[in-house]
Amino acid sequence: MPEMKRTRRTDPLLIYFTSGTTGEPKMVLHDHSYPLGHIVTARFWQDLYHNDLHFTLADTGWAKCAWGKIFGQWIKGACIFVYHFTGKFAATELLPLLEKYEVTTFCCPPTIYRMLILADLGRFDLSALRHCCSAGEPLNPEVIRVWKEGTGLPIYEGYGQTETACCIGMFPCMEPKFGSMGKPSPGWIVELHDDNGKLVNAGEEGRIAIKLDPRPVGLFVEYIDNPDYPDSASIG
Repeated sequence: MPEMKRTRRTDPLLIYFTSGTTGEPKMVLHDHSYPLGHIVTARFWQDLYHNDLHFTLADTGWAKCAWGKIFGQWIKGACIFVYHFTGKFAATELLPLLEKYEVTTFCCPPTIYRMLILADLGRFDLSALRHCCSAGEPLNPEVIRVWKEGTGLPIYEGYGQTETACCIGMFPCMEPKFGSMGKPSPGWIVELHDDNGKLVNAGEEGRIAIKLDPRPVGLFVEYIDNPDYPDSASIG
């Protein structure tokens, strides 16, 4: 067997590439504390326990894979359901899988939920399913309404980036609210700032700013080889 060695929290762990939403894709470095940051993702947003079977639909090349298929779920001791498909994707193929394997917690992007509600949800026995969540883009109220009518379950939205774990979310202790992505995750201090870095007033739009003192667990280390972003933590 390969020799095992202890690692430090600050040792490099992995590099993800951003999707290039605000410019060219950047290399995002995470250290060995990153998996611990996803305890919040799995336990408090996905509501996972050791006896759950969790299904996150995400390609392994996405940071969403780390959110829903690896770190937090394993730490919580949950079983992970993996679905491999080739060729053209058909979202309605997921519903028989949820029924057959009695998946208990489910997470997918809003686009997939929009496809799933086109099916007759009442045809499937989804009684084992107890918690549903979504992230990646805003989820429109009509989809949430139809999904709840068909399954009896609300959809809990979450927010984060390639650079973070789940830093804002709707949690099981909260009543989901249309148009809201929730409140700051435990351990994350989040504010809304204007273009000058000042707090906005209640009801005003602003930029999401994450407080770095104390530095939240799960926040990235730096953008590698990117001179345009000298402040590695300026993601607000």
